[in-house]
Amino acid sequence: MAGVLALSLGMAAPVRADRMASIVVDAGTGEVLQQVDATRVWHPASLTKLMTVYLAFGAVEAGQVSLDEKLVVSASAAAQPETKLGLREGKTITVAQAIKAVIVRSANDAAVLLGERIAGSEDAFAVMMTTKARELGMTRTIFHNATGLPDDGQVTTARDMALLARALMRDFPQHYPIFASTSLQWAGHTLTTYNGLLSAYEGADGLKTGFTCASGYNLVGSALRDGRRLIGVVLGGRSSAERNGEMARLLDAGFHTLAFHTVGPASFPDIATMPDGDSQPAPRQLSSAECSTLPSASLEGDGRKLPGWAVIFGAFPDQAVARKTVDQARQALKTVLRHGQPAIIRRQQEGTYRWAALVVGLAQDEAKAACKKMQAAGAYCLALNPDVLNSPTAMWR
Repeated sequence: MAGVLALSLGMAAPVRADRMASIVVDAGTGEVLQQVDATRVWHPASLTKLMTVYLAFGAVEAGQVSLDEKLVVSASAAAQPETKLGLREGKTITVAQAIKAVIVRSANDAAVLLGERIAGSEDAFAVMMTTKARELGMTRTIFHNATGLPDDGQVTTARDMALLARALMRDFPQHYPIFASTSLQWAGHTLTTYNGLLSAYEGADGLKTGFTCASGYNLVGSALRDGRRLIGVVLGGRSSAERNGEMARLLDAGFHTLAFHTVGPASFPDIATMPDGDSQPAPRQLSSAECSTLPSASLEGDGRKLPGWAVIFGAFPDQAVARKTVDQARQALKTVLRHGQPAIIRRQQEGTYRWAALVVGLAQDEAKAACKKMQAAGAYCLALNPDVLNSPTAMWR
């Protein structure tokens, strides 16, 4: 439920975008079926990691690294902010595990570790990333890191990201299926993907989400139907729901177009020959008020291990709303709960902070009875056992 760390860029006189940038491309022919501001520069957020993975695949195919090679976690990789696996300095992870963690969980620590292994340092890797971008025709993309964490100078376009997605499919067809992965196993836990398109859209099989406050909610997606594949890019959604909905709408329209697109001379522009747009700066999509970084919080200010079983009633952008939700739930469950105390806990949900509303310190039967009653009334409720409750990698966090 976390994406990339939401940070304020502090850009001078930021431009506010009034709509999303997008493009839909026939992956087989390179024809652009639809586009809106597809050559406007934008901050890529974790879409950056698509290039990290491209170069990792290239290093594997060149014999520079092997998928089963164990990488020793560096101090800089371990120090990366969320979202990450929580790799510890001196521990190891295989190249295959690191690649999958980057794709499925947008793991910043794994991305940096891959970059360091391939280029010697993350800075050198960023130069390699930009160089490869130019080779692929990504004329307006500049990379400054392996993760997509905020950097004023790190920019891309919807067109460039579609080119990168197409290159991944074309150059590494043997590795591309990993983008359809919906989960990975790590440290005894099953970690699920942040890419909701994979389970929500028929035929979807990739690629990557991204989020920062400046970029908004980004997505490079792909879907295959009736033997034809589309690539879609949406930059600047105001929420993950808006972004995913726009992607589904665009892909639907694209497949409808393909159904009536006869084989013959190209009737749509070629993505490789699209002219660059103007040179206006990358926008800041979400305001500080919409995307503030809130102070840390744990169990009402207490950082100790959370006790007993728990029930969670949802996560909310406002701490006061989370507190009110807990109070209302406790009132509704007063005939079921004999124990328990409220817990308002900050968590990340695809980059922006939200407040989880829980009651902790319950017995197992209380937690299950509470959720049964809430769910019968049509309300969200999930019972968490003590191990899941206190796991740093559990999805509720």
